[in-house]
Amino acid sequence: MLITQYDAHGVEGNGLLKMDFLGLRNLTFAQKMQELLYETQGISLRIEDIDLEDKATLALFAAGKTKGIFQFEQPGAIRLLKRVKPQNFEEVVATTSLNRPGASDYIDNFVARKHGKEKVTVLDPVLEDILAPTYGIMLYQEQVMQVAQRYAGFSLGKADILRRAMGKKNAAEMHRMEESFIQGALEKGHGQKQAQEVFAVMEKFAGYGFNRSHAYAYAALAFQLAYFKTHFPAIFYQVMLNYASGDYILDALEMGFELAPLSINTVPYQDKLADKTIHLGLKTIKGMPRDFAYWIIEHRPFSSVEDFITRLPKNYQKISLLTPLVEVGLFDGFDKNRQKILTNLPTLFIFVEELGSLFADSSYSWTDTEDFSNIEKFQKEQDWLGVGISQHPLLVLAKNPLYPIVSLSELSEGQTATVLVEIQSIRVIRTKKGENMAFLKVTDSKTSLEVTVFSEQYRKFKNLLHEGSFYYLNGKVQARDGRLQLVLNNLKEAVSERFWIQVPNHDHDAEIYHILDQYKGQIPVVIRYENEQKIFFCLVI
Repeated sequence: MLITQYDAHGVEGNGLLKMDFLGLRNLTFAQKMQELLYETQGISLRIEDIDLEDKATLALFAAGKTKGIFQFEQPGAIRLLKRVKPQNFEEVVATTSLNRPGASDYIDNFVARKHGKEKVTVLDPVLEDILAPTYGIMLYQEQVMQVAQRYAGFSLGKADILRRAMGKKNAAEMHRMEESFIQGALEKGHGQKQAQEVFAVMEKFAGYGFNRSHAYAYAALAFQLAYFKTHFPAIFYQVMLNYASGDYILDALEMGFELAPLSINTVPYQDKLADKTIHLGLKTIKGMPRDFAYWIIEHRPFSSVEDFITRLPKNYQKISLLTPLVEVGLFDGFDKNRQKILTNLPTLFIFVEELGSLFADSSYSWTDTEDFSNIEKFQKEQDWLGVGISQHPLLVLAKNPLYPIVSLSELSEGQTATVLVEIQSIRVIRTKKGENMAFLKVTDSKTSLEVTVFSEQYRKFKNLLHEGSFYYLNGKVQARDGRLQLVLNNLKEAVSERFWIQVPNHDHDAEIYHILDQYKGQIPVVIRYENEQKIFFCLVI
């Protein structure tokens, strides 16, 4: 291979071909999906044979369900897809070109024209077939070249020089090309004023215009990945969960998958999918050492927590190492009380160390304690796994909502919607007028959202707002700094009833929890401790 130290422009200027080679992990994802599809289902699918007009895949694009899809998984691209609602592959190509700096100025025109709300206009009928695929908007650099060729009689080589001059904003070259363009247009029978207008439009669009060849290639790869997500979702998520760096578990849950409880005796190393169930792997646990994960897989099955600790090498007998295993529920098959297991770990280590001595007990005597609440379990699972496995109370309430609700992931700009959420945090600020307003961070257990509460609504609802409580929030969805937010209009408590218990101290916590665990329901219990002036809020479902 010949190598040169000249820069790219010098090499090209001397007549050599310059080629850029860029790595793209999405091609690897597509290849692994093909391989996994053949391994698991015996289906040999060439991505080149995928129908780029597949209606089901186009529907996925139109709905904005494109998390994990090359070029289309960022919030801005998803919002754009929901507005454009592409009905054919050509519109997918156009959407990836619109989602770029500069072109965004013409999104409103493109969307309005696409949906018949604005008339499609071109400066000259001779340009109609060139601009028809993009509703009269000059979107691609190739269109600049075609217009120069058709309207002013440029050769393709000369049109490419014009495109490059515009793209690089070379003023001297553009002035020279403008004179040549107008002269060519006059020779083809066009008027000078219109020729100047056409050149001005070309100049404006070429500054940001994207190569259609690039857009087509990008959109083709995006469509191929979306085809797997549509028709072979288990294959798609198996690859994305294990090989992509993003978090695709929540997206899989929103697409109808469910999380299986974890067990120390069956948990895989990598995430695996069977039917519509996700089996999270040990590698998903934050901070999990690979050698420890391999030791667990190699030495199982285990018959009890004591058996696990007894066989555990000394270098793994660390509270910090075992805490995540307990808190994600890996030992639930032996004892569902996770807090009890954590509390007993230090004495379990001592018990194991003394085994075999003359005066050692033959069996471990457990110290009992109350368990974590479902919300606490859910939050700890989120901390370690990025997602909660335990049944979150919001999910129970959402099965029979008091009002029609929309999940946070389904919200779109401009929509008026009601959501069922938990308030995670409340931030109150003072406006320039000296009035209080608030920003809420809320979640529906899968997705988070910021809610803006302006002064009038804050005065009305401030006494009802509590962190950790559940609400129906109604408001208008707006975009702010590229992210969606809800501007609050109305608020209703999802659970307005309370059951109050007042006790002097924590002496009866275990007994109280035992009773609550026997008689579960959707009414929150508020426990007030007299000696601490402290209130504890819990919802046992």
